[in-house]
Amino acid sequence: MLDLSRIRAISLDLDDTLWPVLPTLKAAEAAQHAFLLAHAPATAALLQDAAEAQRIRQSVRDDFVHLSHDMTHFRQQFIRRALQQSGGDEALVEAVFAQFFAARNRVTWFAEVEDALAWLSSRYPLVAVSNGNAQLDLVGLSPWFVASTSAREVGVAKPDPRIFAAASKRAGIDLPAFLHVGDDAELDVQGALACGMQAAWVQRQELDHHQRTEAGLALRWPLSSPPPQALVRNLTELCELLGRPAA
Repeated sequence: MLDLSRIRAISLDLDDTLWPVLPTLKAAEAAQHAFLLAHAPATAALLQDAAEAQRIRQSVRDDFVHLSHDMTHFRQQFIRRALQQSGGDEALVEAVFAQFFAARNRVTWFAEVEDALAWLSSRYPLVAVSNGNAQLDLVGLSPWFVASTSAREVGVAKPDPRIFAAASKRAGIDLPAFLHVGDDAELDVQGALACGMQAAWVQRQELDHHQRTEAGLALRWPLSSPPPQALVRNLTELCELLGRPAA
């Protein structure tokens, strides 16, 4: 159960917590492909081969293990290698990435997100903690957050405690006073609990009342580690757990 008296700040994951990431990434890939089709058609053709695109992805991962937390670096190197292997102009890397990045930051929030963030931010300072490279100002959510921290900025990704520590430092509030909210059982929940934070696991699927009891949560929790203090289907349910009257 959540200890409401401890909570003085809330940190939130972004991808798949505030918006669905898969359609966003598909749109970004489409924007990248359209630009390559116009400016480097051989590269566009190369990346249409799924096996070849996967081979390039893996080669980048293998060669830059030390930068595996940096999604921007990964995408830029992926584009560079695709251009190299298809005889394209490497000078196009930044322009191609700009197309991808702009589309990657055009997101469609889950229906309740704007209302929930407005309510939460009126009661707690909110801090974004993300392994991805979406930017709050570009996606339109910055008015509700006091700070953000990303794997690229910190140099490590969740569940590494240093990214949560960075969020704590930027908010000026100790980690045990945070409630972390996210969709990933390992990266978000385990990572937060290991830092002494409370955690809420966002599972956007239909659960009946019995399944949302404490016993039901323990049964549904997919890991052998202790479950989080809360399981919610969306941010509206989170607000209700934090004291907002049900609609």
